[in-house]
Amino acid sequence: MGQVNNQLTLPVGLKDTESFASFIAGQNVQACSHLNALFSQNEGEQTNNWLTYLFSDSGLGKSHLLYATCQQAELMDASCIYFSFNEKPYMSPDMLLGLEDYRLICLDDIEKLQGEREWQVAVFDLINRVKEQAKCSLVITGNQPPKQLSLELPDLISRLSWGTNFQLFSLTDEQRQQALIVKAQHRGLNMSKEVAKFLVNHWQRDMPALIASLDILDEQSLQQQRKLSIPFVKAILAL
Repeated sequence: MGQVNNQLTLPVGLKDTESFASFIAGQNVQACSHLNALFSQNEGEQTNNWLTYLFSDSGLGKSHLLYATCQQAELMDASCIYFSFNEKPYMSPDMLLGLEDYRLICLDDIEKLQGEREWQVAVFDLINRVKEQAKCSLVITGNQPPKQLSLELPDLISRLSWGTNFQLFSLTDEQRQQALIVKAQHRGLNMSKEVAKFLVNHWQRDMPALIASLDILDEQSLQQQRKLSIPFVKAILAL
């Protein structure tokens, strides 16, 4: 990600496999379309989509969509930055100063700021700067709708309600199977519908757990030079 100032050294480390192409939208088509449209105008033009807030339980793809939006920005040669508030113990709220000079800012896991007033004020100030210049798109994720977040700064909760809000919904079993097949393909693995169905039915049902199983299978398949068959999956995952 291109840096705007020399003081900004936020680690990025985005996953190349977490793209819009590998995201099975299910009931989240509208949110995906909205995020894709953030770059429909030219750099420097005013944007109406200056603030987007995504919320859902964990494991439904919020971080994936932030990674994908950053990738889309890079394809459009637009400056972007991703930051997870899980990393705040290693950072200072001052790190948010100047981020409005980016074309895209993605802030993940805002619920982690509970009890952190200094951080909450810093995000509030950033939102105000982004709104004032209207040339940057800010995408924030949380685990609750704005008014249900356990944040102590009412003005921040109010600001989060100003943007376009999307709730992400879980996938059906068939969509989970499709997601596994797609993610396997992005790893160079060939997963049949039967194997995907077996995993969804016999492993933990949430996508992070399913993807974790895919990581294990990918490594063992490479080491043992074995294809992803149901007997192989049973043996590796002890099912």
